Amino acid sequence: MSFSFNETNNLKIELLSKRYPQKKALILPLLWLAQKQEGFISEEAMVKISELSHMPYMHIYSVASFYSMFRLVKNEKKVVEVCRTLSCELNGSQVIKKHLLENYSDKYEILEVECMGACGGAPMCTLEGKYIENVTPKMLDEVLNAN
Repeated sequence: MSFSFNETNNLKIELLSKRYPQKKALILPLLWLAQKQEGFISEEAMVKISELSHMPYMHIYSVASFYSMFRLVKNEKKVVEVCRTLSCELNGSQVIKKHLLENYSDKYEILEVECMGACGGAPMCTLEGKYIENVTPKMLDEVLNAN
């Protein structure tokens, strides 16, 4: 089974190639595009990214496996990520994580991740990559029960 980017992503790749003349700089944007397109980054997608970036497959794999935001396995459940760094921790991320684990672990995969760059909205989490800031257990109930 081979991987190919869809037409929309191929247009984005053309624009990115002009923006980043060094092909190595395309790795992270291409990983994001592949994950957004498929829901995870397959081995076939990493091979394609290797070709497009002119970098060895193992380099692509090492980048993809290093960052917690990239998924190398297709999830059966929707993913909720909870930030665990200082701003979120001080504003109650552990309460959020506990609430999620006690009430939603059967329907959602709950992941604790490093800073997602929304410290002003702490505590924060994501649902399928969409930011939810200043989150409370009640807010989570409303959002997750609407999905």
